[in-house]
Amino acid sequence: MDKQLPTPNIISFLLFPLIYFVSVKLCLAFAMTPEGTVIIWLPNAIVLATLFYYRGQRLWLFMLLMLAAEVAGDVPVFRWHEALMLGGANIAEVTLAYFLMRKINMSNALIKIEDVIKFIVAGPLVSSLFGALIGAAAIQYIGRDMSPYLYIVQVWWFGDALGLTIGTPLLLSLFYHHRKVIKPLQKVDVIVIFLSAGLLLMLLLAKNGLFYGVVITPTLLLPSMLYFSSRTDFKLTAIAVAILSFAVSILVYAGRNPFGDVSISLTILHAQEFIAILSMACMGFATLIARIRENERELEDRVAKRTDELQVLNQTLEQLSTTDGLTGIANRRRFDDVLEIEWARANRTQQPITLAILDIDWFKPFNDRYGHQAGDECLKKVSAVLTSNISRTGDLVARYGGEEFVLIAFGMDSQDAIEISKRICKQIQALAIPHDQSVFGSVTVSIGVATMTPQTAQHADMLFKVADEALYEAKKQGRNQAVFKSPNV
Repeated sequence: MDKQLPTPNIISFLLFPLIYFVSVKLCLAFAMTPEGTVIIWLPNAIVLATLFYYRGQRLWLFMLLMLAAEVAGDVPVFRWHEALMLGGANIAEVTLAYFLMRKINMSNALIKIEDVIKFIVAGPLVSSLFGALIGAAAIQYIGRDMSPYLYIVQVWWFGDALGLTIGTPLLLSLFYHHRKVIKPLQKVDVIVIFLSAGLLLMLLLAKNGLFYGVVITPTLLLPSMLYFSSRTDFKLTAIAVAILSFAVSILVYAGRNPFGDVSISLTILHAQEFIAILSMACMGFATLIARIRENERELEDRVAKRTDELQVLNQTLEQLSTTDGLTGIANRRRFDDVLEIEWARANRTQQPITLAILDIDWFKPFNDRYGHQAGDECLKKVSAVLTSNISRTGDLVARYGGEEFVLIAFGMDSQDAIEISKRICKQIQALAIPHDQSVFGSVTVSIGVATMTPQTAQHADMLFKVADEALYEAKKQGRNQAVFKSPNV
């Protein structure tokens, strides 16, 4: 995920043992019962997160610093050589966890639910058990606990597993999760906040799991934590899980018996079970929700991209459907649409609209004599002349069909219309396209021109009819000319 691999420096090597030492003191002070059982052991989580952040660089140095901090933190409770043995068990546990997680390609940011599963299996389940087997043997060897070996293994395993489960995701989230997904408060959020605050207050005041005769245990806060996970992000969820876990540990340490009036061993077991369920459920749920949100964003991006592509495609198809494939100018469909639009505009503004219909003289004999390829080239040259005479926005040249072309000009008076039409006739004849079937010896055109200022009861078909009649007159009078006709005159 990182574009640049972070490198440990002198500040890292100074802060790491200090933070490790403080975490040892905190766990011994607030997470260890008077009987000597540690409910949550966080220091190993700090080491594992550090190794992930620096990708195992200077691992040996971090382990030496960890061992020194372990001895310094444990000395008031254990002798220095005992602390060295316990520190060795922690080193074995963390090293195994790191290499296992790297081997199975676990993401550092725990961004996928499969990454959370890999983390739980490789860390809290396998590596913590491995460390517990070594640590329990060391404890029995030094004679600090005469309990059965498997019991010591269980206590060590659960404490370290919970520490890794709570601490490592929390620290990794601080390293890698920068975007908070926090939605605006809704009414249901406010209700959940007040209910959760009330439950938490009752839990703090309860004794032996009872608050004025009402059973109140930390388990009642699990639904609120799951709801919190769904409304925030992985980082805030990890922080909330850590706070609540330590709150439960402190209640156990203070002898409040939050899980009822049971033996201390059962209280510790219930606390560890609750913390395990809380951390795995909430952080797994937060990861799942984050993935769903990411999938939604990806889907929205894909939909938006696809929509843009479809819009471009639709525009292309629209252009193709309204463009003559041979000449590249507008086709009859486009002409019909524009004529209706411009006619309505002329009717609304009471300005004149001009329509010219152009027909290539004796084009069928031209095709028969010179071939269809020559006919196509002739059509292209005629359309180029027409296009060159259109300079105003809104004017349109279109191929109406076969050898017929049309021209629409909005706001053009009759004088300008006939002048442009005559100029077109001269320019096409000046092309000197050979046509021995024509009396003129070259390709010419006949043009019918009509200009109208629409009236309310009139329709665009009337303008076309008048222009067509003018074209008929142009052909009747000998062709190669433009004839103007206006019913408004």
